[in-house]
Amino acid sequence: MRDAVLNFLRSAGWMDAIATPVAGDLSARCYTRLTRKNGSAILMDAASDLSSITAFVTMTDWLRDIGLSAPSIIAAAPDAGLLLLEDLGTQPVSEMLSTGEDANVVFETCIDLLLTIRQQKSPALAAPTGRDLAQWTSIVDQFYPSANSTWLDEVRFVLETELGKFRAPSCVSLRDFHADNLMWLPNRDGIKKLGLLDYQDAFLTHPVYDLVSLLTDARTYVPRSAREASIRGYAMASGDDISELEKAFSVFSAQRNLRILGIFHRAAAEHGKRQHLPKLPRVYGYLLEALEHPVFVSVRNGVSTALPPPEGTT
Repeated sequence: MRDAVLNFLRSAGWMDAIATPVAGDLSARCYTRLTRKNGSAILMDAASDLSSITAFVTMTDWLRDIGLSAPSIIAAAPDAGLLLLEDLGTQPVSEMLSTGEDANVVFETCIDLLLTIRQQKSPALAAPTGRDLAQWTSIVDQFYPSANSTWLDEVRFVLETELGKFRAPSCVSLRDFHADNLMWLPNRDGIKKLGLLDYQDAFLTHPVYDLVSLLTDARTYVPRSAREASIRGYAMASGDDISELEKAFSVFSAQRNLRILGIFHRAAAEHGKRQHLPKLPRVYGYLLEALEHPVFVSVRNGVSTALPPPEGTT
């Protein structure tokens, strides 16, 4: 460990803990589980991404203030990029979904949590426009093999047009609200059963964004029937018009999954992180499903030529 980390742990009283690396994703941040006789904690080392520390602390305070299970901050040295966090355990929601165990309970709890966030007064966060969201998909032009930018420009035109039509009030999106970033806390009640991770990139956007993140998850397969049932359940609970919600879901799913196709290829090309490449067929499938919506009729037929299916797609 670097000297700054050792000094931080010494001042926090955790030098006697056993350190075990926690598997990361595509982030520049590093995580370590610290274990000792009277408990455990998580060390976040964001020295290479200092701006994320302030954002993480701000969102942690907001989430905990509205009664959600974001990890408490035990100690902090933001100038060194270090936080010591409450350990939310080792049972990600993805494990429950992969076995089918209590899947309905998980999705219902997630929907309740998203609706709770939707009802809160939002903190001051970035609020990307429809044009911004559409342009964020440009990463696929740069990194997806044989991508056709002419077709992708047409898709971005549709995305920008449709994103600009939605009139639902923006709310907080945790942005990476997927099953690997949700820990199941069985000893807590209601929506507090969901431990929240990796929300420092939160922004303000349409309420459907995090529902899309959850239900079109690259890492954990969610059957189409379960996705459709969850969308209906969300509409019933929120009072949203179901056809408008389904349209919003399709548009944001196309935007998000198109972007993820580029992100996973960039991670492999620039950082040698190839662990997500086998998930590309699933992401591609979600994109094709999103393009089934009538708003994409003008561009739907060009997808297989402009974006050849990734290896392993059936």
